[in-house]
Amino acid sequence: MPSSNRFVGEAGNVAIMFALLLPLICLAAGGALDFQRRHEQESRLQAFADTLALRGAREFLLANADARQIEALVEAVAASELASRYGVGAFSLDVRVNARARDVTVALSEAPKSALMATFAPSFRDHVGVDATATASGGANVCVIALDSSGAGAVDAAWNSRLDAGECALLSNSTSSTGVQASGSSKLIGSLICSAGGYFGPSGAFEPSVTTDCPVTEDPLETREPPAIGGCDHQDKMVGDRNSETFKAALEASFGEMKQGAPEMARQDHTLDPGVYCGGLAIGSNASVTFNPGVYVIKDGPFVVDLNGRIAGDGVGFYMSGDDATFLFSPDSKIDLSAPKDGLLAGILFFEDRRAPAGRTHSILSNDARTLLGTFYLPQSTLLVSTISPVADQSAYTAIVARRLKMMGSPTLVLNTDYGLTDVPTPDGVGPVGGEVFLRD
Repeated sequence: MPSSNRFVGEAGNVAIMFALLLPLICLAAGGALDFQRRHEQESRLQAFADTLALRGAREFLLANADARQIEALVEAVAASELASRYGVGAFSLDVRVNARARDVTVALSEAPKSALMATFAPSFRDHVGVDATATASGGANVCVIALDSSGAGAVDAAWNSRLDAGECALLSNSTSSTGVQASGSSKLIGSLICSAGGYFGPSGAFEPSVTTDCPVTEDPLETREPPAIGGCDHQDKMVGDRNSETFKAALEASFGEMKQGAPEMARQDHTLDPGVYCGGLAIGSNASVTFNPGVYVIKDGPFVVDLNGRIAGDGVGFYMSGDDATFLFSPDSKIDLSAPKDGLLAGILFFEDRRAPAGRTHSILSNDARTLLGTFYLPQSTLLVSTISPVADQSAYTAIVARRLKMMGSPTLVLNTDYGLTDVPTPDGVGPVGGEVFLRD
């Protein structure tokens, strides 16, 4: 019996001891859970901060990054649904932008999600805070890529032409000793002028000086899928009256033989829809045409806007299909176009069929073509700009990927880089390219 009482006493002691230790065991388990919960909260908050900092620093790869705009952008991104994807609840945000160092620092804090430890440890009652700093390095803008591999004057400015791409690079793939040319009083301006071969022209015609023997730039849009072409929606479409004498005068005007435009005629307003325009599309001299958003396939015929014709369209892209599909915008026509924001032609205003014969010419002769927002992709052809007025100067950005770029007469072709002012995207390989964004320790 004494032995039995001893065992009973020992069991009772164990029970008493367990009862005494149970709160400590629960506290330890709860504390471990709180430590884990806090660590997970810090990790999620840190990942969110890293993402915001990188997103802000990426803006420094654009030519016109502004500290206040970057702060506003980061705040807008933080206020989006992104926080919930990281499991972050209500938080406070502080954004600091150092434009000189190209740094963006994001500080985030969130109320603690621990419960038990907050009762015993004051530090667990404090908000969870993290910060992240991201830096942008390198980067450039590309506005012109001339794809011709061997011809003279792949980029050619003649007479009194001016190409102003001050924040953008001009690249020529021609290995010719005169792959880049400027004659007369012409001038080429860019952040970089790079020729795979050489150049011709006085030193004052280039700003900065031409860099020679540059590496060849691959066609950045070579793998871009063209739109599908269905059956014809229109055949030999003509909008308004086509005046052959007026059209002839328009062509003469491109070579300075006509001092004044044709007289103003009564306007006829028209609206066109996306589709396949077989045999081309002609806009008459008295027509004012609005293009509804979408893709226009110009098939087996030219796209011509006569003298005094007017066209306008937001979110429009033109696919030039077939041997005879070229565009010509006559003097004293008015052109106001911006490229699609999404779809196969996102960011592309004109897309030339890659199977087209080499050596064709697409012509901008219009003295009122100030909004050409998007990219000209003409891999087989020359883009000719011959006007007496600025071209594309009111566009947020304009980029050109063509076999050749030729300017003659007295045009001023302006290639802006205000990418942040538009939601029309820049296709990969033009606009801001290169550079990197990384997190700093």
